[in-house]
This record gives sequence, structure tokens and C-alpha cells, in this order.
Amino acid sequence: MNKNNSYVYGIIVLSIISVLLLILSFPPLNLFPVSFIALIPLCIVIYKADRIRYYILSSIVFVFAFFSYLLFWVSAFMLKETPAFIAFLALFTILFLLVLLFYLPAFLLSGFISHKLPKLRFLSIPIVFTAMEYMRTLGFLGFPWGIIGYSQWNFPIFIQVADIIGVLGVSFFVYLTNAVIAHYILLYAENRNCFDNKKNYIPALASGLSLIIIILYGAIKLSTEESKRHRLPKTTIALIQKSFDPNIYWRNIYTGEPFRKGSKGLSAFAEKFLLKSDKFKSEEKPDGISQNGTITVKRLSRLAKDASLSRPSLMIYPETATMDAYSYYLNQNRESFEYGIASNSIYPSINNTYILYDTIRNTQTYHLLGTIIIKENTNSNAYDPYDYYNGMEFIDNRGNVLDDYAKIKLVPGGEAYPFQDNEFLLNTPPFNYVVKAIHEQFRKAGAGGWTIGKKYTVFKHPNGYNFSGLICYESAFGDFARKFVYDGAETLAVITEDAWSYSDESLEQHFYMSVFRAIENRRDIVHNGNSGVTGHISSTGKIVSTLLYWVPDYLIANVALNKDVTIYTRFGEWFVYTCFISIFVLLYLIIHSSFTNIKKYINDFFHKIFKKKNSEEHSIFEEGNSEISDILTEIIDDNEKDK
Repeated sequence: MNKNNSYVYGIIVLSIISVLLLILSFPPLNLFPVSFIALIPLCIVIYKADRIRYYILSSIVFVFAFFSYLLFWVSAFMLKETPAFIAFLALFTILFLLVLLFYLPAFLLSGFISHKLPKLRFLSIPIVFTAMEYMRTLGFLGFPWGIIGYSQWNFPIFIQVADIIGVLGVSFFVYLTNAVIAHYILLYAENRNCFDNKKNYIPALASGLSLIIIILYGAIKLSTEESKRHRLPKTTIALIQKSFDPNIYWRNIYTGEPFRKGSKGLSAFAEKFLLKSDKFKSEEKPDGISQNGTITVKRLSRLAKDASLSRPSLMIYPETATMDAYSYYLNQNRESFEYGIASNSIYPSINNTYILYDTIRNTQTYHLLGTIIIKENTNSNAYDPYDYYNGMEFIDNRGNVLDDYAKIKLVPGGEAYPFQDNEFLLNTPPFNYVVKAIHEQFRKAGAGGWTIGKKYTVFKHPNGYNFSGLICYESAFGDFARKFVYDGAETLAVITEDAWSYSDESLEQHFYMSVFRAIENRRDIVHNGNSGVTGHISSTGKIVSTLLYWVPDYLIANVALNKDVTIYTRFGEWFVYTCFISIFVLLYLIIHSSFTNIKKYINDFFHKIFKKKNSEEHSIFEEGNSEISDILTEIIDDNEKDK
């Protein structure tokens, strides 16, 4: 084995060790302390690699191995609509983009800074990778899954600082710990007497002191916030977990059988291990008449009536609890609803909406319903006269819609198409033809094309408190969620439909993100999923209560209402901006140092030239003087002879 091959194998091994350790930190194992050492091998690669191809290799191995484990449920999500090849291609595309757009540039930049400023290399990885994680949350392709800070969701004393620096700030200190340890490992390997120099202790002291301050802050906050929370006004909220298989077509006759795609070949093999729809529990008996949409609405009705006995001020349902647009069918058939005539309707959507309407009136409380929102399109040139939103509606105890919220952050590819809100590209040849062709391919792959919401809604409850709702994917973005709290929300509700994946891991990964939203904004959060995780999280990130997964049930939460605003809520990702500034400062130091060296080289170069020239001129002058002296001597000698 030659030296180059052993170097390549070493990079692969170190990258895989980091992946294996990092996997232990995330669900389902959740061994959070491991993340503080998991990235040491990867840091060593970044510090020592001396070829771009080594950074490319390490970033590919790390991203493909770690994120394939973390996001395997994406393929299960795709399998319900597409062949196995397309489903795994979708996962591959996500991983490829993560490498190309984010991790490879982060590897290269942190490696460059480490080589140019070896004494500050322990800072290069935390600031660059924290900035990179922030970039991963931006734009159409924003995708925060796998952010290192989320691995600390069950380390409450450490993550209380998120109310100042957010989850990305927590990521910074996890990266910092790994980077400092790797720095000292290499420092000792390079010079066994390195610790004789007291300056070498500065990184350890600075990072150690930072962690101590964070822990002390966390201990104080846990005590003071819990004490404060007990004194805050509270309200009772009921969460309805219907646990109905979303992959069963809503207009099909209910059979009680779980979803089966029934593919052959590779797709059948993939479905066997990923499409585990047997998780769902069927309670209703098939009657050969009722459709799936009617069965799920009746299940919601039964659970809501049971939950109403606890007299909650608000009842919350999961995302798309009904695919029948509640307000649309209510407005179209209000009179028949009020007189109960709609119960005999031959149209399932009208009948299903009436069941919900009647249930809401009987429970005598307020409801937050996850549903499709249909609104008239005011654009006269629109192909469709209506806009369709994935949204939620706030409904009073008489069944009337008081306010609504339409989802703003749509899942790329699943709910939104690229450039769908870009008027220039949609209406300007030849770009419009290309964009329309892209959208058509997304439609063929089963992707939805929801209209993007515009308004950050804060609902005003008649009981005197304000609240907001986040729909599924939106709760993964801290800088997005804080805007609702800044606008006055005293508590937050997350409604989601994660059951598409048939994966416990996908449910948990999403739920634990809400732990950080609670701490960042110091708000109690109720998280309501179709099949889980349905639970109540306190403002300190403590999980107060949850329901079992994949079981129809309801949960009663006693939710604290807080009006105070945290530093993070007010200023958002200010800590990340300091990371960007730090990157530019380090690059300036490198450039300044390089210019200084170049200037010195140029000065030395010209100094040597001028010195050589002066030396030659002096030599010529000496030779000239010698020649003149010789001539004068000859003349004097000749004169002497003449005499």
C-alpha cells in the first residue's frame, strides 16, 4: 500500500468514525454527550488535509453516511407515489445538494483558515460550520434537519442559553468543543513540549470558561423560569391525535386494510422495509359504503367530544385533519348546515364538513382546525380561479371561522415548486417555458403545488390570550417561528402530518425541534401530530406529557401564557451574524499577512537588485580610478625620463 492510498483510507476511516459517533447522539439513541467528541476525527481531517480532493472525499463520505441514516424516511415518503428508483434518487439528490452547496464549501473554507492561521484553527470550524448551518435554513431549499445543536434536545441545563443564541448558537459550542480537543491532539503530536508555552493553554481556558458560564446560566434559568411559569396565567388546551393513515386515498371506500402499494421487483423489496403501514390501528368496521374521509372525520368527532368533557378553552387538530375545505363548504352550504339538512348530502365533502361543524357546536369550545383553505384568486389572468392553501382555521363555538393562517414555509418539492412565486420567470419567455416544464415534472412525481401564505397570523382568543400556529415543516426554523412570538403570541401550537413516513424516527426528529422553539422564545408549545408525536413542552424545554404513537387519542395540556420577549425573539440570529463577521476578520488577517509577506518579498527583491547595481557601479568606479592612476603614473615617469 503506497502512501497516497493509506492517506485516503485514513480520511475515510476518520470520517466514518465521526458519522458513527454522531448517529449515537440523535434519535432514537439520543446519547447527547457523544456529540461533544463525535466530530474530533472530522476536525483532524480538516486541519491536516493538504489537497482539495481529500476535502471532497471526506465531505462526501460524511454527508452521505450520516444523512442517509438520518433521512432514510424520505425514501419511504416518496415510495407511496413513485418507483423505488425515483424515491432513492430523491434522497440522493438531497445528499448531493448538501455536499455541493454547504458541506464541501465549509470543509474547504475552514481548512484554508486552519492552514493559514494554525494558532486560531480551533475557531475556524465552529464559526464556519455554524454559518453553514444557518445558510442551510435559507431560501427555497432550506432544510434544517441534521443541525448539530438539535442533538442536545435532552440536555436541558446546556440548551437554556438558546433563549439568547438559538439552536445554532448551541451548535457553535458543540463544534467548538470538538475543534479544541482536536487542536490539542495535533498540537501534542506535532510538539511534545507544546504545553511548556503558557499561551497554548488559552484555547482550552477560553472554551472551558464558556461552557462553565453556559452551564451556570442554564442552572439559573431552569430554576427561575420554572418558578415563573408556575405563577403565569394558564389555559387548558386539548390535542386530538386521530392516527389515520394519510396514504389511503380519501375518496376510496373504507376497508380497514392498511396501505399497500403492491409493487414488484426492487420497489417491492424497498416497500417491505419502509412502508410499514401496519403501525396504524383500525377501530372502525367496514360497511361497504363509508369513505375514508368520512371515517377519519367521525373519528375526530368522537375524540373531540370525549376531550370536551375537560372543558378546554381550545381544541387543536393535526395538519390536514380534514382534506375537505371547512370554510369553503361551510360558506357554500351554510343554510343547510344550520338546519341539519347537509347530513343527508350525497357529496362526501359536504357531509364530512357538516360532521365537523356539528361536532364543534356540540363541544361548546373554540377549535384550531388543520384543513385546506380555498380562496378566490383575484388575478384575472390566473388559470385556476381559486388558490389552495395548506392552512389552519380558528373556529368559534358556533362553528364560524374567526381567522385563518396559510402555511408560509412550504416543503420544497413536496408542497412547493421552484420559482412558483417568481412573477418574472413565470411570465417572461423563454424562462416561463423552462419553469413550466420543471413544474410539470414535479406534478408527475406526485408533488403538490400549494399557494404560499403571506400573513404571520396571531389568533386572539376571546378568553383574553393570543396564540399562533406553525404548520409542520415551519417549526424547524427558529428565526421564522420567533416572528409570531414577537408579534404577540403567548403560546405556540405546532400541527403536523409526519405519519406519511411510517417512521418513529421522523416523528421524533421533528418533535425535538420544538423543544428549542419553546426555549428560544420562552413559550409553552403544544405539538400535535396525526400519529404523534403529540405532546406538551414547557418553556424550559421540559416534555410535560405525550401520547403513544400510532394510536387514536387526545391529550389535555395546562399551558402557561407568557408575554415576555427573549433576546433571541427580539434579535433573532444575531449570534450567527457574529460568526460571519469573524470569518471576514480571519480572512482579512490572512490577506493582510499575505500582502505583508508579498510586500516584504518585493522589497527584498528590489533591495538585492539595487545593492547589486550599486556594487557594480562601485566596482567600475574603482577600476576607473585605478586606470587613471596608472595613466598619471606613466605620464610622470615619461616626464622624468625627458628631464
